[in-house]
Amino acid sequence: AATGMGAAVARTLVDLGAEVHALDVKPVTAPVAQATVVDLRERASIDAAVAKLPAHVDRLFNCAGLPGPPFSNLDTTLVNFVGLRHLTEALLPRIPSGGAVASITSVAGMGWQKNLDSVKALCGTADFDAGSAWLEANAEKNNGYLFSKQCIIFYTKARSVELVEREIRINCLSPAPTDTPMLGSFHAQVSKDFLEKHFLAPIGRNATPEEMAEPLVLLNSDAARFVSGVNLMVDWGYVAAVE
Repeated sequence: AATGMGAAVARTLVDLGAEVHALDVKPVTAPVAQATVVDLRERASIDAAVAKLPAHVDRLFNCAGLPGPPFSNLDTTLVNFVGLRHLTEALLPRIPSGGAVASITSVAGMGWQKNLDSVKALCGTADFDAGSAWLEANAEKNNGYLFSKQCIIFYTKARSVELVEREIRINCLSPAPTDTPMLGSFHAQVSKDFLEKHFLAPIGRNATPEEMAEPLVLLNSDAARFVSGVNLMVDWGYVAAVE
């Protein structure tokens, strides 16, 4: 909730009148009800943060993420997926019937079906510690950002079926390149020219954080009350253009 899309989500929710409890490793400036420091690379940090959150949680928004370099592949996937999953599973008992979960993934994860064996293997681990151990034992299967985003998509779809009985929805959103602090890391990795040549939305510009925050809020709202297990592409037709 400190920067980028997460900060935009926090601001949007506050503007809508929600009571927002924010988690981030960095200081949160949005006027939320509570801001708690958490490091998604560490199980103990997540558990300590969860202990400070309300006993009743209507909606969970998973917006944290690392871009890969300069972070290691291990840290990237711990934050982007293993920590996200641990936080989600810890809070699901507090989410009532009619509640919802929405996570940010990426158009970079759209090839998840071609990497299904590795994705299923990590998603099939029992908990944070088992997931971390699998990543350390299978470093060659974890390329960081892309793999972590693929795992979010599969986890969302698989968990949506399991949560039907509790009437809890879970969806994810795949953004096109968006003007956030993370974008500079991608430019450093592959160059701005490469990213704009191969991944720019057909409209010819990057998205704003608010253009991602609002659809994410929509997914978790009652306006989407019959929507679950969906990976929503918010890309102004990028995937349609390349498929």
